[in-house]
Order: sequence, then C-alpha cells, then structure tokens
Amino acid sequence: MLLRDVAGKRYALAIREIASKKNNFSAWSDFLNQLSEIYNHDSSQLLFTNNIEDKKFEKILQGIFKNISEDELNFLKLLKKKQRLQLINSINSYFNEIIDDIANVVRAEITTAIELDSKLSSIEQFLSKKINKNVILTSTKDENVIGGMKLRIGDRLFDGTIKTKLSQLKESLLESNS
Repeated sequence: MLLRDVAGKRYALAIREIASKKNNFSAWSDFLNQLSEIYNHDSSQLLFTNNIEDKKFEKILQGIFKNISEDELNFLKLLKKKQRLQLINSINSYFNEIIDDIANVVRAEITTAIELDSKLSSIEQFLSKKINKNVILTSTKDENVIGGMKLRIGDRLFDGTIKTKLSQLKESLLESNS
C-alpha cells in the first residue's frame, strides 16, 4: 500500500499551479507516472539517493527523459536539494487525484466474495448517477467476504458485508442486555 505524505500533497498542488499556467496537465501526469515507475524499479534506487553529485544527477535525468522540460528538471533538482526524492510516489498519487478531480472522475474499489466482471459497468453507471461524477471502478474478490460487499470511494468506505452486519448485530444485542 502506498504511504502518502502531506508534503507530497503540497508538491502536487504546486505542480498543479505550474501545469495550470502552461496548460500541460497531461505532460506532467505522464512525467510523474514514468518517474514513479522508475523510482519503484530496484535498479534505479541509487539515482534517488542524495549521494549523486548535482551535475551527474541532471545528466542522468536528461538521459532517462529525452524531452524533460526545464520545469520538470527543476522540480527534481528541488526534491533532491530538499532531500525529498522519497516523496515521488506520494506526489504522483496526489497529482493523479488532482487530474481526476479536474476531469470529474472518482475512482472506487468494490470487494465481494465473487467476481463481478460482467456487472462492473452497470455498477459504475449506477454509482456515477448517484454521486454525479464519472466512476472508474475496480473489483476485488476476497473469500473472507462471506456475502455483501465493501465499497471504497475516495477516502470513504461503505461496508455492507454480512460479517460487519453480524458484528453490529452482536454489539447491539450485547448493549441491550447491559
């Protein structure tokens, strides 16, 4: 699971301002997604330490990203200078949320005991109408879910599983006996 940092959000918001002025949200999104992929690759970990001399760091980045913009390069040099390169995944995650928000998209995950592949698009349409946003839904099968479902939309969790309902019923019965 991705650990997100508040500082990552601040950097993502700053990138939004830069992208807004130059109307290049797509370019920044592509850059951050690529950067995150590279960051997560084991063979590139040395690049994201602060042990590399600044000029060498810049040269390596220009080799990896053939068309890196001055803003993108300055952004990475700033992260290196502030010793914040470890925030790359967090920044990318927050920036993807910003892009989704601009596009009126919300991502959701549904967890059930069975596969829902054939019903996924109808559930997406239903949720889209309910929350008045375009919903992109991913489905996860979990055998621990006896029945019902868990639905996570953004940072909200709706737990309609049988296990949770039984637990709530148990608590309610124990409270009424007290």
